[in-house]
Amino acid sequence: METRKAVNTLGDTQILKEDRLYIQSWLDAYFDSPHRDILMSLPAKMNEDDAGVPVEMQDGEVDEEGWVRWRMLDSAVTEEQIDELADALIRPRSDACGADFSVPPLYAAYLSTRYVLNVYLRYDGCTIALPDMPSDSPLEEIRKLWSAWPLLIEAGYIPFASYEDGAGPVCWDANKPDQERDYAVVWFDHESLFDEQQHSREKLEQHAQPLCSSFRAMLMQSAFK
Repeated sequence: METRKAVNTLGDTQILKEDRLYIQSWLDAYFDSPHRDILMSLPAKMNEDDAGVPVEMQDGEVDEEGWVRWRMLDSAVTEEQIDELADALIRPRSDACGADFSVPPLYAAYLSTRYVLNVYLRYDGCTIALPDMPSDSPLEEIRKLWSAWPLLIEAGYIPFASYEDGAGPVCWDANKPDQERDYAVVWFDHESLFDEQQHSREKLEQHAQPLCSSFRAMLMQSAFK
């Protein structure tokens, strides 16, 4: 049987192209904000091990406190790189979804459209942080998310973001796909995961807190504030 790719190809190329245009517009609108100066200022990367703004993304001089304005750049991340990461960290671990899993097209577009930082989805009552994608290591945060939660992945919960203040991982429920190859979104409180001695799908379902019907709906319903 042919293995299904994490990001589909051929007839889906046009969909990905359209989704990338949507992500570009969404990011432009997100940063067109009264809070732009705050959102687009972060500590500069001073050495290789820092998590700050890479030189390529710096927009101006670093101030005396080590902060700098940053700018978005076009991404060079490819579908193949996303595929390879999912092949390495999701498919071998997930008994629940395995080869049937594919990264939702709009999220694949988010990962491969622009190098960007400080993206938060805001709702009444909560904020969700999407992975930063610095130009020098754009897939590192999603790699860390997928590496950090093998027990969730084994049960079919694929982390892709973080709940407010790092309270826990936000995940796709790969057992609940929709017709657009997206998935229902849930989140888990860190404490409930650490308290749970068994991490079977049946046990984890008791702690999965529903958030949205899909990543696409989640993005479209977020508020710019």
